Amino acid sequence: MFKKILKGLGAILLVFVVFFTVIGGWTVYKSSEYEKTAIPYMDVAIRDISSWQVETMKGYLVKTTLDGVSDEDLQKIVKGLSNMGNLIELGEYQFKSVSKKAMAGGESGTFVSYTVPAKYEKGDATLTITLKVVEDSFLVYSFNLNSLALLD
Repeated sequence: MFKKILKGLGAILLVFVVFFTVIGGWTVYKSSEYEKTAIPYMDVAIRDISSWQVETMKGYLVKTTLDGVSDEDLQKIVKGLSNMGNLIELGEYQFKSVSKKAMAGGESGTFVSYTVPAKYEKGDATLTITLKVVEDSFLVYSFNLNSLALLD
């Protein structure tokens, strides 16, 4: 009886190990697919966006994102983010996800998300950036800066 229970637990454990191994392998495969193109693009885009110039930011955003925010609101957002000061350094990019679904706001296509720690003059931040694949390049679908320094 005890051996049957151990065999059952062993089988369940094996299923979990195989499941998480497959998920891990799939994540590595999907992240490597975009690593050579998305990361260099984000290096440039994040540095440019972190200049906190509205027109520069507009040049990186997809049309539906721009359509969803007025110029006045975008100026307020950029002004608020500019309190972080100049970008000092970016950390290591962490692949988050890839999706080929329509996103909120009606945008459809392939979307790749990464998080990256960043250091600004006013403090540390975590950036979450979602890129839309556009032909052989990308555009920024969303740019989220999370930092306690914004509360000061």
